[in-house]
Amino acid sequence: MLRQPTWAVIGDVLHPRKPARAVAERLEALGKTVVRVNPRVKPGTDPHGVIFRSLRDAAAKSDIDVVDLIINPRDGLVQMEHAAALGIKSAFVQPGAGSDEILALCEREGIAVHEGCVLRET
Repeated sequence: MLRQPTWAVIGDVLHPRKPARAVAERLEALGKTVVRVNPRVKPGTDPHGVIFRSLRDAAAKSDIDVVDLIINPRDGLVQMEHAAALGIKSAFVQPGAGSDEILALCEREGIAVHEGCVLRET
């Protein structure tokens, strides 16, 4: 999964002290294309206009190979429902972002899941 070229990192990707931002930066340093998604981003708070509010919006602009969840499981489940509808087949679930519901959805939809930490595994 870590070999895939295009990742959607879902979480608080703007905050400099949040893991989502560090993960996005690490993946980019490894040469990956990273699409940033934060369902809670408020209009005008993204100075570069590159953060999407949903995976569906992000997928309209770029093909996505892997979804990386770094968000609460309730919001993560919604985003994984989008991933399934979009045909995305890989998910990396960071510590604290997973749930039985997310894992069941992924199994039902044929989405490969890896539970772990990108920052520790790269």
